[in-house]
Amino acid sequence: MTTDMRIARYYRGARTAHLERLHRSVRGDFLYMKPMYDFDVSQAPAGQPVRQVGLFHVLTMIWRGRYDVLEIVEPYAPSALPQNVAIAVTVRLARFVRRPRVELVTYAIENADLVEKYASQYRLPVGLVRWLLRTAVGFCYFTLSRIAFGTAAAEENYRELLGERSWSRGRPDRTVIPGISSPRQGAAAAEIPDERRLVFLGAFDERKGVRQLLEAWPLVGDLVPDPELLLLGKGPLLDWVRDRAGSLRGVSLVIDPQREEIWSALSESRALYLLSQPAPGWKEQIGLPIVEGLSVGLEVIASSETGIADWLTQNGHRVLGPDASAEAIAHAVAEALQTTRPRAEIVATLPDVDGRLVADRWLHREPSE
Repeated sequence: MTTDMRIARYYRGARTAHLERLHRSVRGDFLYMKPMYDFDVSQAPAGQPVRQVGLFHVLTMIWRGRYDVLEIVEPYAPSALPQNVAIAVTVRLARFVRRPRVELVTYAIENADLVEKYASQYRLPVGLVRWLLRTAVGFCYFTLSRIAFGTAAAEENYRELLGERSWSRGRPDRTVIPGISSPRQGAAAAEIPDERRLVFLGAFDERKGVRQLLEAWPLVGDLVPDPELLLLGKGPLLDWVRDRAGSLRGVSLVIDPQREEIWSALSESRALYLLSQPAPGWKEQIGLPIVEGLSVGLEVIASSETGIADWLTQNGHRVLGPDASAEAIAHAVAEALQTTRPRAEIVATLPDVDGRLVADRWLHREPSE
């Protein structure tokens, strides 16, 4: 990588995890449209340019050739599609009038069938919705120079939308690099804690399966002696979660925890639960709590909605259908809490280098001539 490369990443929603990743990523400006609920700018590397900007600023920077490589939100992300079309138009116009060349790259993990969802939601013909999405997403996709897929499910999603004929084109360069975390320092040597503690980490909303977990929790006590459940997060179901947790034995709640609290809780637990649910226009891509739990060697209970469901199954974790019964959830949780599998065995299944960082280095190589 040359030292004079001008690189930027433009995210629609910024999270603390994005800033933590910058410590090991190819150096470049970090631009974002809005902060997410867990965003803490103090976690950025010292001297790292981090700025909240609007779309017009990004378009201006493209036109002026401020950057050699600009990473954008993936084309199939529905909330980002309008801004991606504007970015793609600007890049193509800049190339047409021979402005300084800016290469667009992206990391893709969208695995939702948006055609079916939008056709149902807006009561439109499936064929029309497919044509509209194929046209808009394809326009952005073929403006890219490189795209790294974080799951095979995401690659198949794009392939299905764009069609075999378009997919067979030579550009953009593409690769699949599974978005699996590497082991956190010291994880392989850590012992399984004595407490049989399950951790839920994430937003308290219907999509993450917290309601199903709390409804199944009383059954866990019939299967496991002295189980503990730690709920970490915040969200629209907070009042319901607080009331429900207060009535259940062995359940504790931490609202909007700091990152240090999160990592401490993960290290002191045996298993992590994230039973992602289907929702209109959304499907769990991977699940940040899942990869963070894996990085410290936790057993994972997840749903088949996540894009790494097959990987989890192949590596001994528990994958349930999103509509799993309370009894099925309780049995999966009980098995995970009573595991004897060493953490070293779990983290041995992980890559030596975080898949997202491998993808970052592949995306931000020196631009082609």
